[in-house]
Amino acid sequence: MKDKTILIVDDDEKIVRMLIRRLKKIGVTIHTAPNGKIGIEKAWDLMPDLILMDIQMPVMDGYTMVKTLRANGYKKLVVACTASVRAKDTQETIAAGCDYFIAKPVGLDFESKIIELLSSVQ
Repeated sequence: MKDKTILIVDDDEKIVRMLIRRLKKIGVTIHTAPNGKIGIEKAWDLMPDLILMDIQMPVMDGYTMVKTLRANGYKKLVVACTASVRAKDTQETIAAGCDYFIAKPVGLDFESKIIELLSSVQ
Protein backbone atom coordinates (compact mmCIF):
# COMPACT_ATOMS: atom_id res chain seq x y z
CA MET A 1 0.00 0.00 0.00
CA LYS A 2 3.05 2.28 0.01
CA ASP A 3 2.14 3.56 -3.43
CA LYS A 4 -1.38 4.61 -2.36
CA THR A 5 -2.50 8.06 -1.20
CA ILE A 6 -5.45 8.96 1.01
CA LEU A 7 -6.91 12.42 1.60
CA ILE A 8 -8.75 12.76 4.93
CA VAL A 9 -11.30 15.60 4.89
CA ASP A 10 -12.62 16.22 8.41
CA ASP A 11 -12.88 19.24 10.69
CA ASP A 12 -12.38 17.29 13.95
CA GLU A 13 -8.66 17.28 14.73
CA LYS A 14 -8.97 14.38 17.19
CA ILE A 15 -10.67 12.22 14.59
CA VAL A 16 -8.07 13.18 11.99
CA ARG A 17 -5.21 12.24 14.34
CA MET A 18 -6.85 8.89 15.12
CA LEU A 19 -7.44 8.13 11.43
CA ILE A 20 -3.84 9.03 10.61
CA ARG A 21 -2.59 6.66 13.35
CA ARG A 22 -4.77 3.85 12.02
CA LEU A 23 -3.88 4.46 8.36
CA LYS A 24 -0.14 4.65 9.04
CA LYS A 25 -0.37 0.97 9.99
CA ILE A 26 -1.09 0.08 6.37
CA GLY A 27 1.66 2.29 4.98
CA VAL A 28 -0.27 4.76 2.84
CA THR A 29 0.63 8.39 2.19
CA ILE A 30 -1.82 10.65 4.03
CA HIS A 31 -2.91 14.23 3.40
CA THR A 32 -5.59 16.20 5.26
CA ALA A 33 -8.06 19.02 4.72
CA PRO A 34 -10.30 20.67 7.37
CA ASN A 35 -13.37 21.20 5.16
CA GLY A 36 -14.87 20.35 1.80
CA LYS A 37 -13.70 23.52 0.05
CA ILE A 38 -10.05 22.81 0.81
CA GLY A 39 -10.75 19.11 0.24
CA ILE A 40 -11.79 19.82 -3.35
CA GLU A 41 -8.63 21.85 -3.99
CA LYS A 42 -6.42 19.10 -2.55
CA ALA A 43 -8.32 16.36 -4.39
CA TRP A 44 -7.54 17.97 -7.75
CA ASP A 45 -3.93 18.80 -6.77
CA LEU A 46 -3.09 15.39 -5.28
CA MET A 47 -5.47 13.04 -7.13
CA PRO A 48 -5.43 10.66 -4.13
CA ASP A 49 -6.42 7.03 -4.58
CA LEU A 50 -9.11 7.47 -1.92
CA ILE A 51 -10.81 10.41 -0.20
CA LEU A 52 -12.08 9.65 3.29
CA MET A 53 -14.44 12.47 4.23
CA ASP A 54 -16.80 13.53 6.94
CA ILE A 55 -20.25 14.75 5.97
CA GLN A 56 -20.90 17.46 8.57
CA MET A 57 -18.19 20.13 8.21
CA PRO A 58 -18.04 23.92 8.24
CA VAL A 59 -17.44 25.99 5.09
CA MET A 60 -18.51 23.13 2.77
CA ASP A 61 -20.09 19.85 3.84
CA GLY A 62 -19.28 16.42 2.44
CA TYR A 63 -22.42 16.21 0.30
CA THR A 64 -21.54 19.41 -1.53
CA MET A 65 -17.91 18.38 -1.82
CA VAL A 66 -18.59 15.00 -3.44
CA LYS A 67 -21.33 16.39 -5.70
CA THR A 68 -18.95 19.12 -6.89
CA LEU A 69 -16.14 16.65 -7.53
CA ARG A 70 -18.37 14.23 -9.43
CA ALA A 71 -20.00 17.03 -11.47
CA ASN A 72 -16.52 18.01 -12.63
CA GLY A 73 -15.47 14.51 -13.62
CA TYR A 74 -13.66 13.23 -10.53
CA LYS A 75 -13.54 9.42 -10.85
CA LYS A 76 -11.42 8.29 -7.88
CA LEU A 77 -12.81 6.61 -4.74
CA VAL A 78 -14.70 8.79 -2.28
CA VAL A 79 -15.70 7.24 1.05
CA ALA A 80 -18.02 8.92 3.55
CA CYS A 81 -16.76 8.45 7.11
CA THR A 82 -19.37 9.91 9.42
CA ALA A 83 -21.25 9.49 12.68
CA SER A 84 -24.55 9.85 10.80
CA VAL A 85 -25.46 6.18 10.58
CA ARG A 86 -29.18 6.21 9.84
CA ALA A 87 -30.09 4.23 6.73
CA LYS A 88 -31.31 7.47 5.14
CA ASP A 89 -27.89 9.10 5.68
CA THR A 90 -26.09 6.12 4.15
CA GLN A 91 -28.36 6.22 1.10
CA GLU A 92 -27.90 9.99 0.73
CA THR A 93 -24.10 9.73 0.77
CA ILE A 94 -24.18 7.08 -1.96
CA ALA A 95 -26.73 9.09 -3.97
CA ALA A 96 -24.49 12.18 -3.63
CA GLY A 97 -21.62 10.31 -5.27
CA CYS A 98 -19.75 8.46 -2.54
CA ASP A 99 -18.55 4.97 -3.38
CA TYR A 100 -18.77 3.60 0.15
CA PHE A 101 -19.83 4.48 3.69
CA ILE A 102 -17.90 3.87 6.93
CA ALA A 103 -19.57 4.68 10.26
CA LYS A 104 -17.78 6.54 13.06
CA PRO A 105 -16.44 5.50 15.40
CA VAL A 106 -14.55 3.29 12.97
CA GLY A 107 -14.49 -0.39 13.85
CA LEU A 108 -11.74 -2.92 14.29
CA ASP A 109 -12.06 -3.81 10.60
CA PHE A 110 -11.27 -0.23 9.45
CA GLU A 111 -7.79 -0.97 8.12
CA SER A 112 -8.87 -4.14 6.33
CA LYS A 113 -11.80 -2.27 4.71
CA ILE A 114 -9.46 0.49 3.50
CA ILE A 115 -7.03 -2.11 2.13
CA GLU A 116 -9.91 -3.83 0.35
CA LEU A 117 -11.08 -0.54 -1.18
CA LEU A 118 -7.56 0.48 -2.23
CA SER A 119 -6.95 -2.94 -3.75
CA SER A 120 -9.80 -2.28 -6.15
CA VAL A 121 -8.01 0.88 -7.41
CA GLN A 122 -5.73 0.59 -10.43
